[in-house]
Amino acid sequence: MHFSTTCLLSTLFSFSLALPATTPAAIVGLTAPSKNPPEARSGRLDVSYDFNKPREFSKGSDDSFSKTPLYEIKASVPFTIKAYNSESPIHLMDITASDNRFYVGKPTRSSCPPNIRHCPVGNVTALEVTDRGGARLDVGVPEGQEIYVGPRAQLRFNGPGVPTGDDAINVSFALTENPIPPPPGVSAFVFSGVGKATGYLACPIRLEGPWQVFVGQADIPDVWVPGGNVSRCIGFDALATNYTSQAPAAYRYF
Repeated sequence: MHFSTTCLLSTLFSFSLALPATTPAAIVGLTAPSKNPPEARSGRLDVSYDFNKPREFSKGSDDSFSKTPLYEIKASVPFTIKAYNSESPIHLMDITASDNRFYVGKPTRSSCPPNIRHCPVGNVTALEVTDRGGARLDVGVPEGQEIYVGPRAQLRFNGPGVPTGDDAINVSFALTENPIPPPPGVSAFVFSGVGKATGYLACPIRLEGPWQVFVGQADIPDVWVPGGNVSRCIGFDALATNYTSQAPAAYRYF
């Protein structure tokens, strides 16, 4: 299996930057270690950018992505992610954890046992990158919950203490402040486990959503995606914003 960007993603990612007026004033970069004291979790590294400045996305090709620099592997504070594609219906919508998969336009699913005091609200999906290139959900359950890419390019997460399987890819995640193709200085959650493609696909469950998240693989067959038509999928990048709560976002996701 080879993850790359070809003509399919070339069409999806060729658009100009145009954020609406409701966009938060700043997207933040994330560089602090993941296990800092609680007061460090609420710190923000604000990054300013002129979102009205026209900017074209990289059209992408096998050759162009082969020149993409490797991302520095370092731990992050917890963050949330939004879909970024200013010419699509999913622009700036939250990416959420549900049914052991990730979606755009679907509520977060979480739970907390009755014997746990002060359960998190659990209606926000937050995650973090580890110093080994892995990614995990921001949870209170002791076993943790790992994020991985399944054999059919789905972005998924496991149950607490459940192995991801030999055919899963659970490394090569990163948080970068200089993503390609979003604007410089804006953080993005990227995956480059096979090849150098770093974008994602949102494939509709129904015509108007929700959309299931896949990593940006060029040769995804129709049978892998909901509805059996990969041409209906929307290319996007995952923009990151610090999650500022001092407690985990959820006890566990499911």
